[in-house]
Amino acid sequence: MKKTVLIIEDNKIQSEMLKKLVLEVNADVTAYTAFEAKAAYKILMEKTVDVFLVDIILDTARPGDTSGIRLVERVRTIPKYMFTPVVFITSLEDTTKYAYTDLHCLGYVEKPFSPESVKRLVDKALFFPTSKDEEEVFCFRKDGILYPVKVKNIIYMESRNHTVSIHMVEGGTLSISYKTCKQLIDEVDSDCLMQCSRCAIVNKDYILNVDTTNRFITMKGTNDKVEIGITYKKKVLAEYGL
Repeated sequence: MKKTVLIIEDNKIQSEMLKKLVLEVNADVTAYTAFEAKAAYKILMEKTVDVFLVDIILDTARPGDTSGIRLVERVRTIPKYMFTPVVFITSLEDTTKYAYTDLHCLGYVEKPFSPESVKRLVDKALFFPTSKDEEEVFCFRKDGILYPVKVKNIIYMESRNHTVSIHMVEGGTLSISYKTCKQLIDEVDSDCLMQCSRCAIVNKDYILNVDTTNRFITMKGTNDKVEIGITYKKKVLAEYGL
């Protein structure tokens, strides 16, 4: 499964440099960036993050600011992030002991940071097995409210006419604001989901049969037929060793 890294750094130039270094270590990583704690918290709640790179000082206008540490304190109270690797970016030597002993950070990089030091720690952090939720959850917003949907309850999703329709195991369809299938796959990042056309994603656990001649997939529970796009036929064939 693709790994995700959240970079929390208030300096945009340094944030972009850190993102570049992360992608040099592993080009398949999804790297999110946030410039302050509130935006970072929104991302980590809506996604599942595998590695955190956190600048300790996120508000240089505030004397004695350590809002990066306060954020990680909060992160450690969330069960799925209790042991997620954290790398601090810091110029404050007196905070490193607390970061190691109380917040269990993997390591820290002193500013001005050495690119090789960052890459070495990122490589180490990405090596750690991280615990994705046993029951993966896809979160979507509707009317300003965040709704979690368990991936195991999704049979398939269609993105058409500026609306995403999520067909559920228990029956019925959830409709959310338009997203492309690429956006949906990136957000959910689950091994059981497969994009089979420009407009459709199926849950492989609910596939009844695959008809590559007529280019459709029949889904369990609904007997709905989901089209296999011409450009996706090869991918579907490879998935099933056909």
